[in-house]
Amino acid sequence: MKTSLARCLASPVNTPLVFVVRVLLLPFYLAYLLVVSARNALYDSGLLAPVHVGVPVVSVGNLTVGGTGKTPLVIALAQQALGQGRKVAIVARAYGAVADAEGRTDEVALMAQRVPGAQVVMAPDKLMGARRAAASGADLILVDDGFQHRRLHRDLDIVVVNARAPMSNGYVLPLGGLREPPSGLGRADAVVLTHFDGLDDSALETVRSGLLAWKRELPIAWGRHVPLGVRPVAGGALAPLDSLRGQEVYLFCGLAEPEGFRRTVEALGAHVQGLCAFPDHHAFDAASLAEVRSLARTARLLCTEKDAAKVAAIPGSGDILCLVIELVIEGSLPALPVVAASSSAR
Repeated sequence: MKTSLARCLASPVNTPLVFVVRVLLLPFYLAYLLVVSARNALYDSGLLAPVHVGVPVVSVGNLTVGGTGKTPLVIALAQQALGQGRKVAIVARAYGAVADAEGRTDEVALMAQRVPGAQVVMAPDKLMGARRAAASGADLILVDDGFQHRRLHRDLDIVVVNARAPMSNGYVLPLGGLREPPSGLGRADAVVLTHFDGLDDSALETVRSGLLAWKRELPIAWGRHVPLGVRPVAGGALAPLDSLRGQEVYLFCGLAEPEGFRRTVEALGAHVQGLCAFPDHHAFDAASLAEVRSLARTARLLCTEKDAAKVAAIPGSGDILCLVIELVIEGSLPALPVVAASSSAR
């Protein structure tokens, strides 16, 4: 219910119910906007200064709430840096339900699994986590979801934008999906556009022009989610993508942007019988799985790799598959920093 209301408010469609709810939330919206704008002004003016940790820091964040593809980009950057011989640490805050025996959440567990050569630091505070990473000997720190965490100095700020809803409905929380006003894009060093599949050239140019309106010289790359294969949720070898072609599958996931999952699977030639979308970071349990099985009937169950560890912990989940993807960057991003900058606050 909470998720449905949030999506409804973020929609540009102004139904009578949405209008009434927006009016009721207007005081909270104004208060949030005032606090965020004042805080940004303090950092922009230099009255507040970010803290350097002595190690290059790259932030991967966004302007909107969820669903852009930050975690796959962090994984891709970590793999790139490890390939260059860097000592990489990923700093992430623990959102959502515990996914594995080590107490890690879904996204943290996925990053640890996909980038085993990197240290993954879970911390409620990004600055605290970065200090721990620096003390452990890392020479590059990647911060997952760090764009609004201005207390920590960053040498490179990459913002991930969903091309289908680049600025949500234009309102900050709680009337829309923006974490801060679009002018915050002026702090970005680069943008990666995701979820652009199916959009024509005209729509993509509109999105690109809209982003450049906030910062004229802004590098923009494209992040394409490329499926690699399918595997059992408990792990194992990847089966080829062709194994889905012509198969009846029923999808379920705990994502902020579930329709992207559907589009990807349909493009692989599978017959999607339905999609059961749970809230982002959903804590899957036996009841969740029973609900999905009742909806799927005879179709094969397929979830995302992000949800796989939580689903695998449920007895009787051995027949469920997950789709494994990676983010491929098209275009160029600024080089990963080697020496921590001592420039002014972002």
